[in-house]
Amino acid sequence: MQWLLTLESDRDPIVLCRLMNIFRRKGLDIETLALNAKAESYSLMAVVESPKTDVDHIFHFLRESSGVLSVAYYRHEPAQDASFIFVESAENPENIKRIQEAFPESKVVFASHGKYLVEIPSGLSSGAQFPGLEETGFLPLSRVRASQHHPQMELVGAASN
Repeated sequence: MQWLLTLESDRDPIVLCRLMNIFRRKGLDIETLALNAKAESYSLMAVVESPKTDVDHIFHFLRESSGVLSVAYYRHEPAQDASFIFVESAENPENIKRIQEAFPESKVVFASHGKYLVEIPSGLSSGAQFPGLEETGFLPLSRVRASQHHPQMELVGAASN
């Protein structure tokens, strides 16, 4: 099953090395990984493949890992149940613009080098139409759990309009 993990960590490269080792040891199959550096922390976003039965254990393990400040994970959902969309826009910069035009109230939660996590506040089930959501480059999601709520993450590498 596909999941999207986001986390913030101390700005210590050894924490990133530990995280990669945790992903390897816990059997997470990383499909996409994005990393941002801020003055005081690192932000990481990864689309991973993992059995549903392992996700709670991995969440708690990451949450309690030294140097990890916050963790959230999102489950791949059918489009009508989604309130977030992961957009891979590196090869097609129009993808993020299409989301913003279809959902003007949407907000970019995380951005790094053409990879975006976009919140659709009213959700996709509100009746708004977005043709092509099943195309490559879009992954509808719903948040399952978060260790700490960030009202607005500072975006690094986000394209400005």
